[in-house]
Amino acid sequence: MPRSSYWEQTTFLRSPDVAIIGAGLTGLQAALELKRRQPDLDVLVMERAAIPRGASTRNAGFACFGGPTELLADLDAYGPESMADTVRKRFAGIKALEKNFAHRDIDWVKDGGYEVIDDAEIITQVRNRLPELNALLREVTGLEETWVEVTETNFLKSWTDHAAPPSSLLLHNPLEAQLHPGKLVTLLLNDCHRAGIRFLFGGEVESLEGGAAGAVKIRGAAWGTLHASQVLVTVNAFARKLLPTDFPEEIRPVRNQILLSDPLPDFKLRGCYHYHEGYVYFRNVGNDRLLIGGARHKAGASSETDLFGPNGVPEAYLLEKLNEWFPGRTWTDADFPTRWSGIIAQGDGKSPVLRYASDNVLVAGRLAGMGVALSADLGRRAAEKLLETTTNRP
Repeated sequence: MPRSSYWEQTTFLRSPDVAIIGAGLTGLQAALELKRRQPDLDVLVMERAAIPRGASTRNAGFACFGGPTELLADLDAYGPESMADTVRKRFAGIKALEKNFAHRDIDWVKDGGYEVIDDAEIITQVRNRLPELNALLREVTGLEETWVEVTETNFLKSWTDHAAPPSSLLLHNPLEAQLHPGKLVTLLLNDCHRAGIRFLFGGEVESLEGGAAGAVKIRGAAWGTLHASQVLVTVNAFARKLLPTDFPEEIRPVRNQILLSDPLPDFKLRGCYHYHEGYVYFRNVGNDRLLIGGARHKAGASSETDLFGPNGVPEAYLLEKLNEWFPGRTWTDADFPTRWSGIIAQGDGKSPVLRYASDNVLVAGRLAGMGVALSADLGRRAAEKLLETTTNRP
């Protein structure tokens, strides 16, 4: 790159107190929390793309905490305390989003969440264990019964109007919501600018290295080298390339597919719907469009990637399920001209990562597809951790 000018070195490219890598939901909310607690802190957010990418603006727009089949699977795999703590963190994030942004223009609609179950054996298992699940969730949500069986919805009506429905169960909770993640990120960017947070867009961080006096060297082809007293890595699924090989946490990128329909006549579906442990999800967008996504469990190893792009296997499965659930019409690829993919981070558990990778490099991520719900709490905790160790600023 050409040498930067003195004017650039003392403005755009001056070394900050805290550099945040990743302008997604976690990074932006951490930046705002840092400035709220310490207004004179110089905070720089760095983003490799022209706009925030990854999962923050490429998800399905669910503010959710997980359906019964997912939570019961977590209960069996990790135990009741871990499952309840996972829901507690997700639910706290949802409440924070509702408090801070529902009254602003993010298309926040709280029609609740649904779980669709169409396997007879699983229906029996869930019905038998629902009291156990609700008892564990009571302290978290404050509801005597967080999930209840329902029989009158537009979703079930789509079956009974046109064909004999398969064995089916539909459960509902009133606490989940939907939103427009692009509008949420836009608001956060505007709030950051007003708070005096600086940005560098369009340049990827290539490496992080320890520097003199505890400073971290941040290298990138677009700007050369910057130094920061503290670095927060919030690129979620893309974090591994910036971390030392002995970093003990598993962070694995996984690609999800999302399909959005054109406007549909007489479309009445409302709410956030989960299916098969949350691997499939669908919702209305506005009054007349259907969004459906996921099915990475059908894609196998081909979904284990940090590259954006289509995958015909999960997309075909999503259409197959729509033709089962909504038999009043034949669903084809042509119904979904708008499609995209998002990269989420999975690991060996459901808890987000928040730990130092090396001196003064903190990692916050691995949100397991629940970044909308978890990012507010994770960003706050990351800011608190940074402020504990940020002392002598340059």
